[in-house]
Amino acid sequence: MGRLTGIETVLLDLDGTLYVGSQVVAGAPEAVRWLRDQGLVVRFTTNTDSVTPAALAERLTRLGFQTSEGELVTPVAVAARLFASAPGARVLAVAADPVRRLLAGRLAGPGEQATHVLVADLSYGATYDDLDAAFRAVRAGAELVATQVNRIARRDDGEHLDTGGWVRLLEYATGQTARVLGKPSPEFFTAPLDALGRGPDTALVVGDDLAADIGGGRSVGAATVLVRSGKGDRPQPGAEAEPDAVIDSVADLPGLLQG
Repeated sequence: MGRLTGIETVLLDLDGTLYVGSQVVAGAPEAVRWLRDQGLVVRFTTNTDSVTPAALAERLTRLGFQTSEGELVTPVAVAARLFASAPGARVLAVAADPVRRLLAGRLAGPGEQATHVLVADLSYGATYDDLDAAFRAVRAGAELVATQVNRIARRDDGEHLDTGGWVRLLEYATGQTARVLGKPSPEFFTAPLDALGRGPDTALVVGDDLAADIGGGRSVGAATVLVRSGKGDRPQPGAEAEPDAVIDSVADLPGLLQG
């Protein structure tokens, strides 16, 4: 229990941890309420990159989790802040319509040279032409930016290719390494803690992805717990991070923290 004492902030993954696809993990809403009742600060950290933070907050509320947009940490929100703070940024976004709308005013127009290429969720129906346009823009000097580099997405019907595969394709083709905004980027985890004025030594990262959640949390010195729901119940190629504890589901978190 050494690494799991003195916890003040819990960074909870969403898909695979609180819900899997459209199904809430049994006992998850009660576990989140218990954390809040203990005086712990909860932040919801996710690599979901197909919808806006506001839409995610609405989804969580419908699923029985009381939250607000301000408690969500997503790579889409990070991208919006990044481009808003970059003078003259013109973005070619390979992303779903809700994400593109969030970036309205920063998107590169037809024939305009992009300063950044953002690769987000491609399950909306991205085509060869979309990826080829991204390739050409990066080769012309745009910075390659990725919301996340997860390999696998779990949905109700099983596993699907996630954003990471497309990012690696563009890295290979362009010779440029993408700037990653979401997990496992250390800045993704330290940003909400910095906003709270707390250090990672008092934080706990909980998730189902060994590379994104456990590896990312360990990289900043936070304690980590792997849940066996979502992707946590099967081998994850290329992931070597060791969590401080492994539990069947987030419903078991209160018992773990109580010792």
